[in-house]
Amino acid sequence: MTMKHDKFQHILSRIDSIDDPYNNLPEILKKAHPRLALDITPTTQHDPCHDLFRIYTFKLFKELAKKFEILLVYRDIQASLDIPIEESKRLIQESISLFHGGKVPFKVYYESEIIQKYLVDIPERFFKHLYKNILHKEHNHFNRHLMFSSASMSVLIPLLDILKVDVLLCMEEEKENVELLRKIHNTKSEYFPVVFYRTLRDLQNKNHAASDKLRAFPRVDWKEKDFYKKFKKYGTNIETFYDWYKKLGLLNDKIFDYKNEKISFLEIMQLAKQRKISNEKVLKYVASHIFNFMNKESKFLELASKEFKVNLNASYSNNVLNCLNTPSRISIINLLDKSNLSAYQIAKQINVSLPTTLFHLSKLQDAGIVTRSKNKSYSLKMNRFILYV
Repeated sequence: MTMKHDKFQHILSRIDSIDDPYNNLPEILKKAHPRLALDITPTTQHDPCHDLFRIYTFKLFKELAKKFEILLVYRDIQASLDIPIEESKRLIQESISLFHGGKVPFKVYYESEIIQKYLVDIPERFFKHLYKNILHKEHNHFNRHLMFSSASMSVLIPLLDILKVDVLLCMEEEKENVELLRKIHNTKSEYFPVVFYRTLRDLQNKNHAASDKLRAFPRVDWKEKDFYKKFKKYGTNIETFYDWYKKLGLLNDKIFDYKNEKISFLEIMQLAKQRKISNEKVLKYVASHIFNFMNKESKFLELASKEFKVNLNASYSNNVLNCLNTPSRISIINLLDKSNLSAYQIAKQINVSLPTTLFHLSKLQDAGIVTRSKNKSYSLKMNRFILYV
């Protein structure tokens, strides 16, 4: 699809394509707060997966959040077909923590919650929509896992209709499912969201799919030398690097040192085509930069994965709970959830004297909730509290 919305072009460069046969997107973009949904089925298949694809996903969401209201629709009923409900809840909480850590504003809906709370108002419309979808002979769930089938998406569409979703963000591999459902919804009057497709080429130079058994991306726990070794092992090519820098919004950034000047990846590509630098040199340039880039961008991933468990029967639990039983300390936690701050900056924002703020910070440090860096700024040590007996 070709669009004339200049302000939206930077987002279009980060996704692969748009499915909008009736050209609804221009009208959607005129809305003050159009709604964009991502459906997530909790799975242990890629747990944990702190890698370049996850960083790309959150950078994409930050851009989308500038225009869209972001809705996360968790397929908790579908997830229970494969994993225990408690495991599903744990994975959902980690996912929510990651979005908080990535500073992405969002609303959360659960498949079960939508059916229970929202269905009362429009039961006839919902079931008519659902049955027309799910009973259609064209579905492909007989030759693939239900989670990745058109039948799964056919359940999702009426849920999105209830939530008044304008745009659905999908993986590129879901095109077949969308096309099958488009055949079922063959009139403009029937609800169907505009679909944005996303993917990222992996180390093996192929588009990543959610159904991949091997998630072949640079990982945040790799050392710099590991990046170069993996590029060599998988034969990662310059077209894949181009896809990464384009999707990450770094294509024209002057980030590489070359002959006493800074040049962009596009310029690196041009030099490689002209054989002024070798492919080996390109691998080393990219390995060094992606290592440093991920080291910087992945801080929230590490934070979001840290669970702070408080055993209510343990001797230290009173200290932790007493520490949290103060409005000023809760305000400090809320501030540090957004950014690292000095004691002076915190005192100013919560309107409390500096000595009192330092006292609160010392209590939060003693409880293991807050840490202080060498440059005297404070930050949270975790992103998720779990109380258990």
